[in-house]
Amino acid sequence: MNVTRNVKPRDLADWPGWRCPALVFWSWAALLTFGPVLLVAVLSVAWAQPLTAVIPSAKVTVIQVGLAAAVLIPLYFAPCVRRLASPARFALLGPLALAIVLAVRICIGPHV
Repeated sequence: MNVTRNVKPRDLADWPGWRCPALVFWSWAALLTFGPVLLVAVLSVAWAQPLTAVIPSAKVTVIQVGLAAAVLIPLYFAPCVRRLASPARFALLGPLALAIVLAVRICIGPHV
């Protein structure tokens, strides 16, 4: 009976150092997604202005979150990514999330 036949490969995936890159990439993605909306909302409230300036940034944020979810959720459940440990999985998908958010902000942001 071969016991190693049923073991899933997890060589570098269990290394705890993957938490730091995952945290960096996902925090930058969150900052680029929600930062402009929060900044405009806080400044509008501080200057007692109507919140109509928040609507274009909110539209871009909704597009960013929707597109990132549409791309990253199927990749998260893909068999090759599913074999990795959770920190390695998030570190692998973090740069992709950052690239999606940044591309949407650059391409759609000025036009909305």
